[in-house]
Amino acid sequence: MGSSTAGRAFRRRPRGRQVMVTVLAAVAVPAYLVLLPTDQVAPVPGSPCRASGPAGPDATHAPDLDGDGFGELVHEGSQDPEDFDVVIVPGSARGPVADRATVLDRDDLGVPDAIQAVDDAWRPTVADLDGDGHLDLVVSGAARVVWGGPDGPRADGPRGHVPLPDGPYHSAPVAGDFDGDGHTDLVAFRPSPEKTELVVFKGPFARSGAPAATVGLPTPVDKAVSPRFLVGDADGDRGADLAVYDSPYDPPQLLTGGADTPSGLSAEPEPLPEGESIAFGDFDGDGLRDVAVGRSFVDPYDEVETPDLRGQVRIAYGKEPGAWVTVEGGGPREGFGTLLEAGDLDGDGCDDLAVQLTRKKEEGDARFEVLHGGSTYGLASEPWRTFRRTVTQPAGPVDDCSAVCSVDASLFAGADWNADGRTELALNGAGRWWFTDGTRRGEVSVVEPDREG
Repeated sequence: MGSSTAGRAFRRRPRGRQVMVTVLAAVAVPAYLVLLPTDQVAPVPGSPCRASGPAGPDATHAPDLDGDGFGELVHEGSQDPEDFDVVIVPGSARGPVADRATVLDRDDLGVPDAIQAVDDAWRPTVADLDGDGHLDLVVSGAARVVWGGPDGPRADGPRGHVPLPDGPYHSAPVAGDFDGDGHTDLVAFRPSPEKTELVVFKGPFARSGAPAATVGLPTPVDKAVSPRFLVGDADGDRGADLAVYDSPYDPPQLLTGGADTPSGLSAEPEPLPEGESIAFGDFDGDGLRDVAVGRSFVDPYDEVETPDLRGQVRIAYGKEPGAWVTVEGGGPREGFGTLLEAGDLDGDGCDDLAVQLTRKKEEGDARFEVLHGGSTYGLASEPWRTFRRTVTQPAGPVDDCSAVCSVDASLFAGADWNADGRTELALNGAGRWWFTDGTRRGEVSVVEPDREG
């Protein structure tokens, strides 16, 4: 179902949301990012969604590296494409504490000089690889491991290295218990001229970083593509599922976990509707996982004119997994569906869906619409909230603007960042972060910590 690419080289170019993190403003950072609870919301009529209280038991929590009950903001970034840093901003009841941020540089992490920040995953993998109860970091396409402990991963702490066949790769491996045996596994995309494949590293991992076993399986998308991964629960069983997507030649593919295969992933992938973004959630509150696929019709590199179409999100609800419901949004050529994040933004017990609209992906312009979840029909077809977050900065030598440039934020993640039981969206643009539910109530923004400080 993909176009032929014989003889054609394909290399993922850095996108606007990856480049943005390299731009840092010299502004004082506030001591705390204050995230206040939003107002109570009314029940959805006839819905099992709760009117108030914490989100469901599978709500996405920000990774708690130091075990204090509050999640941390963790991301890769750099002031220079030749450099490489991982920033860890500790959490609190008021949200991430910016002035206590830890920056792990290339030497701390043991990342080879060949790895550049803009070429690799922006979000490090956070998981307990060795089963000691502490979250570990897996960083960059070189798969360097910084082992966790009671105080979280430390620059002077123990390190490891996951042995990647023909590595390093273009991005860090992703984590999940794909075979359902209770141990965390890793999956990476191996872009080798000899043998392009997915590689599953089975847990538990030794302190050296070596896995219990390594299993290869054919890539379900075109071999010329470096795909993106989404790990989650698409079918409600014991194994984590893996969506492989963002290929310009193939629709997204779903590999379900818990299969009776050496890798634990299904031997035959399930094709999903065409699109470039995926989210898993429970949008109708029935306890079953739902799948959403976004299709913006905007070219990944703005090289092809966008057709005169509205973007789409297609949803398959767990109660009817084979039936796809289509929701269109925005106006023609506005790129509705570029990025998706699912989470319970209002605390009613049903997941909502934040959808990014982007006219030009390389330029990083964006706004956001939130579709409200509820039991009667699942996701609403009209946006519940519409917002945009923008920061201005001085024009650089290659910027196509005058004295200042406006940069819109992009979706980074959806998680409970302040342990209030509700999901907040983390947005990033031009070195500034926003933590928001889509309103201005309790919202904060902060400039990234100075890595030279």
